[in-house]
Amino acid sequence: MENNTAAADIPFCNIDKKLPNQTYISAWRNKDEFQMVYEKIFKSAADDINSKQEAIQWLNMWKIRQVKGFPVCVRCTLVMLEAQVFDLREQQLGKGDSAKESRNIYSGAFMRFINYITESDGPRKKTIAESVRDIGIETYMVELRHLCAHRSVSISIDVFRRSAQYCMDWLNKAYWQRELASMESVNPWTVKYFYLAEDQLSELKLILRTYDAVSAARVRKAYTLEMAIESVGLTPEEVKLIETHAEKHRSARLRVIAKQTVQQLRDLPLPKTQSAVNALCQALFDNCKRMFHDAVQYGNDDQTPLGKMHSELFRALAAMGCVQTLFKRLIAICEQTDLMNVHEKPWAKYWAHRIAVGFQLLREYKKSCSTLPPEQVSRCGQVPRVRLAKEWYAQRLQSAVDQHLMLGLYVDCPWHLKLSRSYVLARLMAMNEYTQDIVPVLLTLQEPPLSEEQQRKIQRLTEIYYPNINIFSVTTCRKNIPKQGTTTASESNTNASKIYTAEDLKEAIAKIRNASNERTEESIPAKRAKKCGPWTEPDPTLNWGSYPLGTYRI
Repeated sequence: MENNTAAADIPFCNIDKKLPNQTYISAWRNKDEFQMVYEKIFKSAADDINSKQEAIQWLNMWKIRQVKGFPVCVRCTLVMLEAQVFDLREQQLGKGDSAKESRNIYSGAFMRFINYITESDGPRKKTIAESVRDIGIETYMVELRHLCAHRSVSISIDVFRRSAQYCMDWLNKAYWQRELASMESVNPWTVKYFYLAEDQLSELKLILRTYDAVSAARVRKAYTLEMAIESVGLTPEEVKLIETHAEKHRSARLRVIAKQTVQQLRDLPLPKTQSAVNALCQALFDNCKRMFHDAVQYGNDDQTPLGKMHSELFRALAAMGCVQTLFKRLIAICEQTDLMNVHEKPWAKYWAHRIAVGFQLLREYKKSCSTLPPEQVSRCGQVPRVRLAKEWYAQRLQSAVDQHLMLGLYVDCPWHLKLSRSYVLARLMAMNEYTQDIVPVLLTLQEPPLSEEQQRKIQRLTEIYYPNINIFSVTTCRKNIPKQGTTTASESNTNASKIYTAEDLKEAIAKIRNASNERTEESIPAKRAKKCGPWTEPDPTLNWGSYPLGTYRI
């Protein structure tokens, strides 16, 4: 087989691809060990058997270290590298009769390579050719695999060598280079549960307490530092925090100070670990108590735009990957049965609902922006088009636009609530008076969306406990949209046919069966005699005893 054309760029694949900003336990100790093995495989000379043999020993050790979840591409690299090393050793020893044995080794390696790659996501749902084409491997490899499996023709050793090198090049670009570019080593300090440097933690507390004092003053209609000191009733410590910030940044306007503190929060060099996210959420609960408590006092006040005031803070938290953890903490507070924390549930309900609805509105906004020309929308990394977002939210929410969070300004905004179906199902089963307005929003955020049958089942179950709630008539603002719990005339007329007990279920099944039998008797014609070859099934309506042999009823 000759192939003199220029090699095309090998496409990347998603096999063994890890999620960003996640910590994984791997077979290799750190990035340096992974890179060392990579260089022995792909950077050593083509005839350097010692380096490649040492790399094989490392790959085998990795396979022993991580029996379950061992990367498919590393396993493929091992089988192909073993075949190449065996062939190189036989060539250097000068054995002329070893070509047949080398072909057998290559043949097994190619079959395992294709099988591993195409079965990486479980049993095949497509043909081998379709799977290989989707991954980005040349389809001639499938033909080679079939020839190796069935041994219908004798394949040249040169074909095996060229194909093996093609597989190694594909593995290099599709997996090894990709992992080296995205991999970061971890150490015991970065995986400690609540680890955060003391200087970072103290600075974080200072920023959040300043923001909380400023937002409390803005809620109480103060616009400058002087107004906050005179009429708001801040503590001396809070006044000192605002004065220190205003003197340092040369601005006494509270809106500017709030914006600056949010920017300081974004600029903090926090580690990208779940422990840092947990620490940030805890610091938010400990140092922004006024923001949470004001939600109870001013949450229903149309003249207090809590959503507008705090949207920038929640956008910063979303960009830092903290909103989902904060949301789960708020839901946990709402579902607590401890009477000692009952005063926390109203504000936890308010902000959890605002976060859920904020992500629902963000999804609608992104869908709306995707229909606009590219030059009219902004993407992450560009200057945000705040005016476009404000106009869309004003049109969508009308008079309640300042009450809800504006979580995104970009058409490709990357953050979203990624809640598993098991988590949402648990919230549905634990739904109470504090979460009954939040759970319907979570159901609409599920990806892929719930089917109509699943929606009907959920609606039927929730009606038993909450007869006046239509779980899928989701409200996204307090005005201009019908609230949850409102039912139409057609829905109220069907309440009598709902199933609540075992007796009701039996009666409903009996009615369905009776109606089905009546339709069947009317629609199905008379049964015809069944023919079995040359014989015909006898007619049971005839009295065959009255007919003598040799006669036939016409």
